Amino acid sequence: MPSPPTEFLRELNRDIWEPFRAAYARMDADAYLALHSADLLRVEADEKWLGGLDDYAARVRPAFAQLAAKGAVMDIDFRFTERIAAGGNASERGVYRLAVTPPGEEPRLHFAEFRTVARKHEGTWRIVLDHDHSDHGSVGVQRYTAAHALDDLDPFT
Repeated sequence: MPSPPTEFLRELNRDIWEPFRAAYARMDADAYLALHSADLLRVEADEKWLGGLDDYAARVRPAFAQLAAKGAVMDIDFRFTERIAAGGNASERGVYRLAVTPPGEEPRLHFAEFRTVARKHEGTWRIVLDHDHSDHGSVGVQRYTAAHALDDLDPFT
C-alpha cells in the first residue's frame, strides 16, 4: 500500500530538505550535490544558465570553497507554496532565504523562488529538476513570510 501524502512529504524533508540545509551550513558541496539525481537538470534563470549534474558541480564546488575559505557562514531556509507527492514523484515550489554572513559582518540576505521535481529511487528521494530565480526586495520577504514552513505539512495533504 502506498504511503499517504503526509508520509511522502516527511520523507522529502528527511531525504532532501533537512540534509540540504545541513550541507549548506557545513558548506559541504559533496553532501549537497549527493541530494541530486545523476540525470539532474539545473536551471538558474537569473544567469540564463542550465546544465546537468557535472556542470552544476563545477559551479557549486568552487563557490562553497570560496565562502569557506573566507570564513563565511551560510544558512538556508525553505518555505513552500506547493508540495505535491504521489507514487515516486514530487513537485515542490516555494521561496528560500539564504543568509551569508562574512566574518565580522551582518548577514546578507538573498531570497529566491524555487521549483523542484524529485523522484524516489531505491527508497530515497533525489532532485531531478532544480529551478530558481531571484526575488528581489520586499516582494521576496513577503512571499517568503506568506509561504509554509518545512514542517507545516497540513496545507498540502
